[in-house]
Amino acid sequence: MRLGQTSVIHFGSRLISSLLGFVATLYIARELGGSVLGTYFLFVAVLIWLKTLFGSGIHYAIKKRLSETDSDGGKLGGGILVQLVVYSIVVSGLLVFQDSVESYLDFNEIWLLVIGLGSVLTFSLVSAALHGEQKVHLSALLRPLNVVIRSGIQIGVVIFGLLGGSIAGLLWGYIVGAAVATCAGILLISIQSLRPSRADIKSILEFTRYSWLSGIEERSFSALDTIILGVFVSSNLIAYYEVAWNLASLLAIFGTSLAQTLFPTISQLDSEENREEISSLVTESLAYSGLFLIPGLVGALMIGDVVLAVYGSEFKQATIILPILVIARLIYAYEAQLVSSLNAIERPDIAFRVNLVFVCANIGLNVILVWLYGWVGAAIATAAAALLGCVIAYFALSQIIDFVIPSWELGYQWIASAFMTGGIYILDGMISISPMIDAVVYTGLGATVYFLALGLLSSRFRETIWNNILTE
Repeated sequence: MRLGQTSVIHFGSRLISSLLGFVATLYIARELGGSVLGTYFLFVAVLIWLKTLFGSGIHYAIKKRLSETDSDGGKLGGGILVQLVVYSIVVSGLLVFQDSVESYLDFNEIWLLVIGLGSVLTFSLVSAALHGEQKVHLSALLRPLNVVIRSGIQIGVVIFGLLGGSIAGLLWGYIVGAAVATCAGILLISIQSLRPSRADIKSILEFTRYSWLSGIEERSFSALDTIILGVFVSSNLIAYYEVAWNLASLLAIFGTSLAQTLFPTISQLDSEENREEISSLVTESLAYSGLFLIPGLVGALMIGDVVLAVYGSEFKQATIILPILVIARLIYAYEAQLVSSLNAIERPDIAFRVNLVFVCANIGLNVILVWLYGWVGAAIATAAAALLGCVIAYFALSQIIDFVIPSWELGYQWIASAFMTGGIYILDGMISISPMIDAVVYTGLGATVYFLALGLLSSRFRETIWNNILTE
């Protein structure tokens, strides 16, 4: 299967997942309100942070080692063993500090956090193994399955009061969705886990020594602000912030799909010492990382209030931070491509240093700016940290790989967005049926104008569509 087709499958799966999650979140927000949704978001943020701190580095190592030409089941077994040991230690720590954790979450069910952590760690490990086998498209298909199960249970919780209703029921949906997707993923793995040798475990740990911060960097970008907001602001504002963040993240899924699709390919090319092809792939990834985010930023500025109104009138308060979060996502899309490439070419040590600067800046800026300016400060801090990380990652990778910034292609995307702006401006005020219909019409018109204009402007875009997607 072509790399472009794999990217499209990965993107399509993430898009479907995001839309399903959007529908479920929309329904829960309208039925239960911002306070309940904010508590749920905070619990999930803590859960994912724990997974990131104590699993992402291991999963990066599994993905890297299995993508190499000499990979075997021993390395997979080594990764599983390391993860089990780490999970046991984390669970012990959670039980020791149970009172403090439950007080922060305002939810007295520590065992749900323990079960949930085991579920998401296992799901991420299985996904990493599939990525390492270059089955990125199959791994991507697990995400819609996860979200369908999760969303179905959560909507059932709200409608019928299943699983105790409210927060506990929503969390059970999250846990069961990940568990079902994990079982399906295990069936797709070809490499059989073998008893690891000392060399296998050492290989996993050597890469994990640096790669653990890559996971923290990614999560500090997407959830650190929520954790800090939990200290300074009400659960309602957390809900508004998370809804705006989810909309920004919806626009970023194509860039994320590119990074995850290219990682095993670049890793294999690196093991073959094919630097010329790696350079070409890095340039290509930068050309399309902002494909949806650039017009998304224009759309957030023009019709952000219309889209947010779909969740309910109270969520329109997030209009002020939505464009800032889209900017943060746009910058980070390029940063993530660069850091992922560093890891793929066996330079996790450099990626570690880039990530360390990013994480420290993100933590420091979030604490200071949230304290001073509340949730607007969180959005600004996230965007500023992303910009710093992107600049450092660019200079770091450019010292190793001879790639170029596709400035013409990026320019075409901005020009096409300007045409989109004109289309939306002409239609502005002419439609006022309902928040949902208005949002769909404006978004559909904008996307149509943007892609038609980009297709006319960019021969590279037309060739990419034809060569990688429309032809076998």
